[in-house]
Amino acid sequence: VCLRRPAVRLEFDAVTTTRVRVAALDEAAIAWYVATGEPRDKAGAYAVQGLFGAFVRGVEGSVTGVIGLPLDETLALLRRAGYPLPWEAR
Repeated sequence: VCLRRPAVRLEFDAVTTTRVRVAALDEAAIAWYVATGEPRDKAGAYAVQGLFGAFVRGVEGSVTGVIGLPLDETLALLRRAGYPLPWEAR
């Protein structure tokens, strides 16, 4: 995640790593999943929040990072850049 605020010339970035443990899939499970069409529009051909979630055995790290955007890290960057978060007291 990278956040730039050109008017102030600040640049922050964050890196997060997540490991997803997946069950061993036999040919029938793979064929079923491919036939659903779900893998066609997914980065890495799966989504933990979709049908493939049935095969996910565990996630270590940022679940939201796997889904698409690591929210914890993104919110921390926004705070550092001075953006107020709507639920925090000012």
